[in-house]
Amino acid sequence: MKPYTKFEEIIEEWQHIKKEDIKKIDFNILAIDGYTVIAHWYLEQNNDIFDGIYEIRFNNSLNCVYFKSWEMKKENETNK
Repeated sequence: MKPYTKFEEIIEEWQHIKKEDIKKIDFNILAIDGYTVIAHWYLEQNNDIFDGIYEIRFNNSLNCVYFKSWEMKKENETNK
């Protein structure tokens, strides 16, 4: 999957997720360096499991000015 780098891409993805059967969603901050945050996220929806990383950058007013997401679909143990 390609990383999201535009606000419109992020909105489109979250609109899609809102309509799904979300069983678990979790976020953990891995690092904060000045105005840059690296976060790990985990999502179980329908019968799928996704795992990923967000890189989020803020300006001095704490507005998001950059957002990039990497994700992978994990093997679900119950689907084996």
